[in-house]
Amino acid sequence: MRILLAIATGVLLAISFPRFYFGWAATFALIPLLFALEQPGNRSSLVSLKVAFRLGYLAGLVFFLLLLYWITFLPQENLTIPYAMFPALLLMTLYLSLYPAVTALTSVWLARRGAPLGLVFACLWTLFEAVRGSGMFGFPWGSLGYALAPYPHLIQFASYSGIWGVSLWLALISGMVHFYLSLPWSSKKVGLLVAMMVVLTIPYAHSRVVLSARQPRAAVRVGLVQPNIGNNKWQKAVRDSVVTVLLEQTKQLADENINHPPDLILWPETAIPARLPREAFYRFRVEDVVTQTNVPLLAGFPDGEPLSEGGYRFTNSAGLFLPNQGMVNRYDKRHLVPFSEFFPLPVLNRLDFGQSNFSSGDKPGVIDNLSQPFGVLICFESIFPGPARELSREGVRYLVNLTNDQWFGDSAAPTQHFYMNVLRAIENRMGLARAANTGISGVIDPYGIVRERSTTFIQARMLVPVELGRELTFYARYGDWILWVTGGLVFVFWGLGRRYL
Repeated sequence: MRILLAIATGVLLAISFPRFYFGWAATFALIPLLFALEQPGNRSSLVSLKVAFRLGYLAGLVFFLLLLYWITFLPQENLTIPYAMFPALLLMTLYLSLYPAVTALTSVWLARRGAPLGLVFACLWTLFEAVRGSGMFGFPWGSLGYALAPYPHLIQFASYSGIWGVSLWLALISGMVHFYLSLPWSSKKVGLLVAMMVVLTIPYAHSRVVLSARQPRAAVRVGLVQPNIGNNKWQKAVRDSVVTVLLEQTKQLADENINHPPDLILWPETAIPARLPREAFYRFRVEDVVTQTNVPLLAGFPDGEPLSEGGYRFTNSAGLFLPNQGMVNRYDKRHLVPFSEFFPLPVLNRLDFGQSNFSSGDKPGVIDNLSQPFGVLICFESIFPGPARELSREGVRYLVNLTNDQWFGDSAAPTQHFYMNVLRAIENRMGLARAANTGISGVIDPYGIVRERSTTFIQARMLVPVELGRELTFYARYGDWILWVTGGLVFVFWGLGRRYL
């Protein structure tokens, strides 16, 4: 029975995310695992630490296998080892499942010393999610709070707490329900029921107040080009045609809006399959179109800077082109994807799995050459709260996300990736425009509401208003303060449990 309960938690967590869109399941997804950590028929007795670890690990295995199945969609032509994506999915799942396993183990250890299991579990779940999303191997994909990204009318408080506050809220709902059901009937249950209703309803009420008080904001007009180019763009035989598609789409977008031209046009991540600053033929073509349309362009491209000691320093970059001026500013991606864009362990660099060999940039993606400065997030960077917050503190007025999600195929990954940007918009209260090679491209307003979006694997272009940020949010100013509060709650619940339970 305990095994089935752990599996149920894994399934409920997985269906909380797109494409299932059962975000409501995230409010009670952790409850089955919590009951699995108790001995059958005796809720005051807990399983051993070894069993707790195994149950948490099983829940994690089920969750991450179902959530990250799209890793197997990685095109085989990009791999030097056939079918390497299948062991990659397995290894990644085995690693990520350690976090719910350690959460379960630590929660049982504390519960044996008087802490209420459900409440400390909720706090530890949030803390270990934050640990999972940090550092060189950080991967916050599937963090509980992202399950509510399609429902911005519930999560406006993220402008204070960030993504981890949303995760804590959802985990606490599960923890409080478990705690309530575990207590014998007494006046304490009435008070706990009232507390549960308060925790459940305050964020919704706050969001209603915030959304009803919205005022029109100043906006810039941003053009998005979704070229829908296949992975064969890296072949020399098709590079010219790829560049031609981008230039034609850009000219058409400008011509369609000649009376009210865009303030900026975005191309996706590595849209140009050439080292644009160093390959004059392609750079001149881009500069010519920018001058013809008289519209600034932010273009994604790979670059390779020759080093004095030999070899190249490769980067995943974005450059701003201005009419009659060429490229005037650029950003080199800083937060690279481990094992895809670089190997985090130098000893493994000799192995060739088809990965890139990019180097990280050394400065944030602030582009301040236009009337309204904006911040650039390339692909993977938008799933982390830190880079966008840093850009907000640097004074940008809106965010742009350039990405190429073609690798994910027709899976849930492009949708999951797109909706994580909702949290970045709310956390920093500024609009976000997104250009994706095969979709999803679109615009999100400062309240996390998706104002326009494309579908996947079609060629598209659109002109969207991107609302500007006004002042730093509480979250932008103070960052992940909620994690310190969450850590403190662990000790508060432990102390109260030892005294009153």
